[in-house]
Amino acid sequence: MNHSPSDSPQNVNRLIGLVLCIFATAVCIAYAFFRASLPDWWRHHGGGIPYVVFWITFLIMFFPSRKTILPICIGATLVTCALEFMQLWKPDWLAHFRATRFGAALLGSEFVWNDIPPYVLGGVIGFFVLWFAVRRR
Repeated sequence: MNHSPSDSPQNVNRLIGLVLCIFATAVCIAYAFFRASLPDWWRHHGGGIPYVVFWITFLIMFFPSRKTILPICIGATLVTCALEFMQLWKPDWLAHFRATRFGAALLGSEFVWNDIPPYVLGGVIGFFVLWFAVRRR
């Protein structure tokens, strides 16, 4: 029986990545919808968790290998933390972009140390979501 390279146990089914990405998107939307009714910490910082999980599940669709799970999770977490630190940089063109709803959602608008732990937690959750989704049955 011939197997294609995509049948290798080292590869992650892109469909799994798509389903997880859609689910992560739904969680992000639900968070935005219910945010006002959440306790203070979750309302102000909790969105970082599904944000990082979304990027992890999005990236696994483009790099669908078990070997890429950890690098994707670490990379998404580090980039998200770097974007948080970039909020300390305030050139006019970037301030105008961050003033838009899309820009604020994508890059944030102000640096907050308390945003870092949810990004790290999102990276850990994203790792375990992918790990459980692709483990051998």
